[in-house]
Parts: sequence; C-alpha cells; structure tokens
Amino acid sequence: MKKSILLFSFLTFVFFNLFGQNTEIKKVEYARTEIDVPTDYNAKDDYSIENNRFSAQWLYLTKEMVQQGVEKQIIQQFEGQLKYSKSTSVEFVSNGGQFSGNKYQLKGNNKMKFRILAFGSVDGQPLVLNLGFKDDPKSDGDLDDLMKKFIQFKK
Repeated sequence: MKKSILLFSFLTFVFFNLFGQNTEIKKVEYARTEIDVPTDYNAKDDYSIENNRFSAQWLYLTKEMVQQGVEKQIIQQFEGQLKYSKSTSVEFVSNGGQFSGNKYQLKGNNKMKFRILAFGSVDGQPLVLNLGFKDDPKSDGDLDDLMKKFIQFKK
C-alpha cells in the first residue's frame, strides 16, 4: 500500500510538472551538477530538459526507496505506458555514475523514436533516468555536448 501511494504521488508530480506552467529556466541541477540550459534547449522544471532531438527527466530516490525496490516499480510503470517494438538492455555512464536499464524503439508517430529508462547513482544520489531520442543513440558520436552530460556509452 505504501508503495502504491508513493507511486501515485510520483506520477502526480510528473503530470503536474509536464503540464504545468511554462517559465523560462536557465539552469537545472542534475544531482550536484548545475547545467546551463543551452539556447536550443528548454527546461520546464528543475528535473527535465529537452529540445526537438533529445529529452531528459530524472527522479531522485532515497536510499530507503531503493531498498524497497521502488525504482523497479517506477521503471515498470513507465514501461507499461510505452508502445514499443523492440527493447534491448543498455549500460552507460551518466555524469560519472553507472546506470543500467533498457532502450526502447517506440511505435507510432512519436517525436522521440527511442527511449531509455535506467537506474543508477550520480554523486551518491540514486535516481531514475528517462531519456528520449529522435534518432537511435548508438555511440557517443551520436550525442551533442548536453546529451553527453546524461549519457556516455561504455567502451
């Protein structure tokens, strides 16, 4: 029951942040790293950044939430909402932290054709990372400087 309430609270938070007021945000904080929002990107809140080729959202978790497996529930909830034709496992580095998750090739006329849902830790802060891509991210060469702050593929 406690997990359901937590999941409902998270989804409510995400909904209001995605569809809430639009004010110009110049910087976002990703764990302990402050990131300037480039001119070709925008940020709707302190936990997301996007443009027409890439989007990133992150959700901080407490150590207690991780001990209870909440990150798995959140990822399953997101995955359940995706319509995808292919899923592959992926491991990468995000701002120095190790992440693992899945990359999804999405069906339909989505602006973002690929999505990565992953869990890891940045600066000791556990978090769930939700990345969207217009084009299939296969290597670091496919990424701009901002994208590389969120994902760098293991060699």
